[in-house]
Amino acid sequence: MGLGGVVVLSLLAAIVIYILSAENPGVFRKRKSVALTDPFAHIPKTSVVLEPAPQDMTERLTPPWQAELIQKLQGESYVLLGDYSYSSTEFFWARMFLPPDKKSVFVLVNWLEAKGRGNQIISNVEIYSFDKKGSFLLTACAQDGATRLLTGATRPSEEQLSLHLKAVFNEVSVRPLIEEHQKRLREREAQGTVYEELEPADVLPNFTKILS
Repeated sequence: MGLGGVVVLSLLAAIVIYILSAENPGVFRKRKSVALTDPFAHIPKTSVVLEPAPQDMTERLTPPWQAELIQKLQGESYVLLGDYSYSSTEFFWARMFLPPDKKSVFVLVNWLEAKGRGNQIISNVEIYSFDKKGSFLLTACAQDGATRLLTGATRPSEEQLSLHLKAVFNEVSVRPLIEEHQKRLREREAQGTVYEELEPADVLPNFTKILS
């Protein structure tokens, strides 16, 4: 190799060294890794907050079968905690109850949909129990699956969730879900899972953890 070749190689080496030192390739490797695992990792998470739903809406739109069921549940010592919705949202509300055993939260979720000249209420039933390790057990009935669950964006695993894809429109369709959830709860307690015994003030903070 002649002198000219040595000079060219030296210049190329100098350029490479300059680029490596100036651009810090370690940063690029880290960004590439993050992009492969989670393309939205740089976006801060927004907490979902449940707030009291507009009372005039919930009273006006509650289906008659639910009004009857609510009276029966309260007669069975279910504590009505109130109607809640996402902040400043009126397209749905979740009516929450604390059952007598205080180990679950029974929720009637009503989605308001415009149908033709009027509104139609699509109802879900969702029953949650929160364990001491921060996970939860969910038994639910919904017409169109996880996108309509309160936990929608963070779909529970198959171990956590028992989901029935069908309409809920009377008490007869609700009672088996309550029985199923109690059965699943007993089975997991027999396996050693410890579930939170809730007070009314504990319910919304527990939901905030799984909705955010």
